[in-house]
Amino acid sequence: MDTIKIGNFLREFRKEKNLTQEQLAEVFNVSARTVSRWETGSNMPDISILVEIADYYGLDIREILNGERSNGLPSDSSSVKDVAEYADRDKERLAAKTRLYSIAGIIGIITYLCLRAFGDTDNMIINIIASLALISVYAALASSLIYTSNRLQTLQRKLKMKIRKNLVFIIVTLIIGFILLVLLLPMFLIGLI
Repeated sequence: MDTIKIGNFLREFRKEKNLTQEQLAEVFNVSARTVSRWETGSNMPDISILVEIADYYGLDIREILNGERSNGLPSDSSSVKDVAEYADRDKERLAAKTRLYSIAGIIGIITYLCLRAFGDTDNMIINIIASLALISVYAALASSLIYTSNRLQTLQRKLKMKIRKNLVFIIVTLIIGFILLVLLLPMFLIGLI
């Protein structure tokens, strides 16, 4: 699959409709930067957006993946395999990111608990490492929430619902950040005394 060819193909169709990247981004509820990445071939839309793009431009998904119009000619079976492989890669990326965030969070929690249970609580280095472990848990959780919110935006596009983007996830992330700050601040103050 030639992503640069696909990107050029998508750019041509956007220009045929006299749309800017910002206008097209609004149509698909993504950022203009995302549209730019599609058109340069540095990133590809996930499969659900790919279906929407095909519908929007009146194309077959296989035409997009081939980066050219089929002009009514029967497509070869390899392009059908490309669609299936594309969907599989999208699922693999989702699973890999989810595993990565989960592992980072678990390692942070285990490190924190071990340091609290077996470490010298008066030792400033132990307190700093424990604090960093909690921060890694927060970072993993925040990253997971951000990634999940992007997946929910895809769901939102499918359902055509008008919900406030990411509001719940931002609030949850801020609450967790505040709780961690309340937990970490005394450790830093104790460590400095």
